[in-house]
Amino acid sequence: MSRQSQAGGRIARLVVVVLVAAACVKEQRPKEGAADTTQLAPVVTAIPVNRGAMGVSERVSWVFSPDRRAVLVIADAVGVEADPLPNGFFFGDEASGFQTQMDGVWDVAVAPDWKAIAFSKAYIVADGSGQFDPVTIANISRQTSIDTATIRASSFATSGMSAARAIAQPGIIRIASNQRTANAADSAAPKMFPVARGWRVRWTADGALIALGSPPARAYDAEPSESWAALDPATGTLHGSLPGDARIVEPVMTSGPVLHGGATPDLLSAPQIKVMRGREAFFIVSDRGVITIASPEAGGYSSSVSAHVVGPGIALAATAGGGYIIAVAPRSKVAAGESPVELVVYRVSW
Repeated sequence: MSRQSQAGGRIARLVVVVLVAAACVKEQRPKEGAADTTQLAPVVTAIPVNRGAMGVSERVSWVFSPDRRAVLVIADAVGVEADPLPNGFFFGDEASGFQTQMDGVWDVAVAPDWKAIAFSKAYIVADGSGQFDPVTIANISRQTSIDTATIRASSFATSGMSAARAIAQPGIIRIASNQRTANAADSAAPKMFPVARGWRVRWTADGALIALGSPPARAYDAEPSESWAALDPATGTLHGSLPGDARIVEPVMTSGPVLHGGATPDLLSAPQIKVMRGREAFFIVSDRGVITIASPEAGGYSSSVSAHVVGPGIALAATAGGGYIIAVAPRSKVAAGESPVELVVYRVSW
């Protein structure tokens, strides 16, 4: 065989190898789509629900929107002898991308259409001696735009062992469906009303009025309101009572664990939570004190696909797409008498 023929044979074989390799590369090229984005590690942010005083215990509760895309989480702090303490709450919406956290509130409620949040801010106006400090009253008056006489007259007891007193001031946060609009940030800023009422806060069924509950008859954290006033959130007008045909919406909350200073919930494991990202199903898994997100298998979650670590603790519940995970996690700094764990919401962004 001539050298030219041998060279031509080698070139032909080389071309075949290159073509086969190219075909293999083409077949192994990863597909681009929603499934592939899940292989990327998500960005996770831990948000404490209550950054204020916890008290001797803290009741955990939450409520989802009808489509489970939005959630309101409440950390209800309780003082010694069940004295009332201001609470903390977190609200997050996967659809709009809006989220907010607030401490120092007596109560909070979401509007029936889930486009607004009503709450009542807590202000301590008298210490345990029961004396109204003129400087404190004047400062609160400037902050709330409520006159000092109304502050004194509207205050209520917050302790069964001392003469501490407080007031409630209602406010509202409106949630824009599109957070990129020009006025989205302005509407989301809390709007306060110069009213000293709101121990309990509810909405009427039509979402037109905020129902403000009367002060507690006794210094007890779970004390209900005996009467209701009506606040028009559009005009700020306050009426001494609700219209005769108005119906107050009582939210159906899911109760979680009660966190105590002397007891630690089991953080080793919790039931798996199924979430959907588009058409893909995933499990939120709590195992040995670590929360992860992994692909599903017939028997649970896939060990062949690396799980994405969310953070420490156990997951209690999650929104439909897993964007917000309600969890109990170890507290980084534990003060005397505090629970070693706290209620957090993990924000998971892909």
